[in-house]
Amino acid sequence: MKIIARNGNVRINKFPGMAELSKKIALTRAILSMKQIFHDEYRFYPLSWFIPTHQSKISWFIVKPDDGSQGTGIYLINNPDQLKDTNSRQLVQAYIDHPYLMNDGLKFDFRIYAVIKSINPLSIYVAREGMARFCTEKYNKPTLSSNLYAHLTNYSLNKANESYIHSNSLYDQLKGSKRLLSTVFHQLEAKGVKTKRLWHNIKLIIVKTIIAMVPEIMLNYEHCFSDSSGAQCFQIMGFDILLTEELEPVLLEVNSAPSLTIDHCVAEADENTDCQEPRARSIVDETIKIPLVRDTLLLVLDLMDRVYGSTYSKFVFPGRYGLAVGHLLFLDKAAYLFMQFVNLKHNMLITITGLRNFIRKCNLMDVIDANYLQAKYSEILNEFNGEDKLHNECGLPFHGFLKLLYYIAQLKFFNYINLFQQVNNLLTYCCSSLRHYGVRSARLRRIEIDDNDKENLVKIYLLPIRLQQKRLGRLDARLRSEIEAKRARQRYARSLPRDLKGFPTNKNGNFPGKSFRNNRKELILPKIRQTFH
Repeated sequence: MKIIARNGNVRINKFPGMAELSKKIALTRAILSMKQIFHDEYRFYPLSWFIPTHQSKISWFIVKPDDGSQGTGIYLINNPDQLKDTNSRQLVQAYIDHPYLMNDGLKFDFRIYAVIKSINPLSIYVAREGMARFCTEKYNKPTLSSNLYAHLTNYSLNKANESYIHSNSLYDQLKGSKRLLSTVFHQLEAKGVKTKRLWHNIKLIIVKTIIAMVPEIMLNYEHCFSDSSGAQCFQIMGFDILLTEELEPVLLEVNSAPSLTIDHCVAEADENTDCQEPRARSIVDETIKIPLVRDTLLLVLDLMDRVYGSTYSKFVFPGRYGLAVGHLLFLDKAAYLFMQFVNLKHNMLITITGLRNFIRKCNLMDVIDANYLQAKYSEILNEFNGEDKLHNECGLPFHGFLKLLYYIAQLKFFNYINLFQQVNNLLTYCCSSLRHYGVRSARLRRIEIDDNDKENLVKIYLLPIRLQQKRLGRLDARLRSEIEAKRARQRYARSLPRDLKGFPTNKNGNFPGKSFRNNRKELILPKIRQTFH
């Protein structure tokens, strides 16, 4: 990616490190770090444990390989002894054994698509159309011999079942194994469900989840583009949402590379065989994914206004939900602090030396001494990396640093009633201390710029240093162009007579600049329904 993106005008459809950040364990750590501070805001994620770290703490659970995809390697347990591989990285989650069921008795979930247009400024969009994925066997309470066709909704798994229903038309998908999100919402409305409120809650989950991932997205971006201006990254992401019996949406996982294929394998079902031919049209995938990709490209090329009009009211954060969840954009402050003591050009781990510098420069020696810092560092390192790692050859990742930060905040600001106040005061204190060392304020905070007074919108620049660099670059370019234009005018002045006002003239009326007008016809695009809310 770094080789491709040689300047800031390149657009790349992936954020650096996003594949790792959306893995089961990394995503869970990000959400748990937020849940410690904003407990009520992050109750949408199931209770989770890490294997092998939390092997002794688990009472039905679902086990997922950390880097698994398409439902591979997933199984159910009700006892830690039933774990199949205790050495590999796995996520164990409390299994939601009371899902909401339609009249057909099949378990289902939603695949919702969102687009992170950029992080500088931060812009999040959610597609209005998504997919409902149904199991191919009727749901029953889990047992050790449970049929996965009744419990897992993954297409790659269920397509192998003879009960899978492929839809050849939009009418067929009313009872298909893949259905449009809008179709299922209409079916839910027929059962008395308030789908507007449900959709509102689903979008909130998506925004909150991305906000939890933002600090590490920033760090990965700085790590990848440490010595360059950086590309303009964007990404389509898939969010898997399950409904409980109480119609509460629950986040199951995040997919950083959701399938964008629009055809369907019609070969005999065989999960272990790659299907080459024949393939058939998938009307559900076409209806969802063609507009999704089209409008994503319009979005990142800033052509949405020309097609649909103003897009300010269409993005969910910081636009529509900025006031509701803006306070959750909080741990970016910790990311700025982390950047001061890590050489992001080479790695993304903070060593014990970096932590000692952090304690010294932030005037925290009276809170935690060197010996206790070493002991706490080793404890957190064991939790994240395992006891077999050599302490001096490793370092803490960002969420390990956060764990230490939370601990120090509770020690120093013990008289405050909650962790949010403690951490916020610690971050403010640290930033104030670092400024005495000459650290520029732009390296310790984000910048928010009012963009539209009428709609109370702001643009949130998470990496303001890069913003200033770009502005300086544009200013330099403008100055250079003005100097070149001045030199050109001087050359013309030597060869052309001047009129009384001092401007060069040409008796033939062909003065350079007047004959090179932009006569290109404006591109007219058809009016089509917008993908994003």
